Amino acid sequence: MQVNQEQERTIKEAIGYWENQQLISTATAETLRQSYQITHSTSRFDWKNFSLIAFFFSVSCIVLATVLFLLDDWLMGLVNRWLGASALVKCAIFLILALFTFALGVRRRRRFPLQKFSNEALLIFGAIFVAFFLTYLSEALQMAEGNFSVFGGLGAVLYGLIAIYLKSRLLWGISLAALTIWYGMETFYWSSEGYRFLGMNFPLRYVIFGALLLTVSFGLKLQSLTTVFFQLTYYSGLLLLLASLWLLSIFGNHADLSSWNSVPQYQFWYAVLLLTGICAFGIWWGLKKNERLTAEIGIFFLLLNIYTRYFEYAWDNLHRVVFFALLALSFWLIGKKAEGVWNRLEKS
Repeated sequence: MQVNQEQERTIKEAIGYWENQQLISTATAETLRQSYQITHSTSRFDWKNFSLIAFFFSVSCIVLATVLFLLDDWLMGLVNRWLGASALVKCAIFLILALFTFALGVRRRRRFPLQKFSNEALLIFGAIFVAFFLTYLSEALQMAEGNFSVFGGLGAVLYGLIAIYLKSRLLWGISLAALTIWYGMETFYWSSEGYRFLGMNFPLRYVIFGALLLTVSFGLKLQSLTTVFFQLTYYSGLLLLLASLWLLSIFGNHADLSSWNSVPQYQFWYAVLLLTGICAFGIWWGLKKNERLTAEIGIFFLLLNIYTRYFEYAWDNLHRVVFFALLALSFWLIGKKAEGVWNRLEKS
């Protein structure tokens, strides 16, 4: 059996313990010691995570470049002159390109099943062509600017359906992002381009959206076609809910800075209390169900909540030396506690 150095150390300690406790004979212990070989790795670098991070930044830059391209009038004009066709023809061209790219991605998956990240990254080009397809479709149908959010929602649906068909988490993530943007744009238009919709500002609107997304994720878990997207939807909803609640705890349900400046921060206690409660429940649930990431997200937002309140109430009331000294002390205590937990886990 081939084992690395860390595994060898664990096996050696286990055999020694069994031998000392007379659970196995000395001959058996020696046989076990001879039953494995140590493989000396030439590198301990985590190439898998490095590959994931590299593709993540690659996809992020491609998405950003596409958005900037679509918003740049000069570049869009250049494309229009280069293609030299009607909006409907351009729409058909990009639809064909999108279908071809998705088909190529499926073919590459079958040929190179182990190259998961690069296969997923290839599908992003299909998503880009879908974005161009929707842009020219809105132009062909002569949709007004205020109705453009309809195509954002259509894009979210298309990306979601393609993601389900191809079992692509990347495309599902793009679908969730498009849905989140659509929700903000649509409620903005419904409020006559104001910052309040049904009496709610953007943070409060996204608290509701995050809660809905979190609820829907559990429904996805029950369906065989969408089970693979449960975690991505669950953590997206959780992060959006907690981030929106954090913003709500700072700005309250105010739509402009002038009204917000005239109100004391303690009036937003409801958001602070709700954020604290959800974080505490998330930590408890994560530890109980061994959902490590849920617990870590809960801890992060709980600390963010505490330090936000500290800045709100102590910045104007403490000398800067005292302020940062207390801040340093708190981080030191957190680090010391975390170090103790880590040492206990290492020993166990």
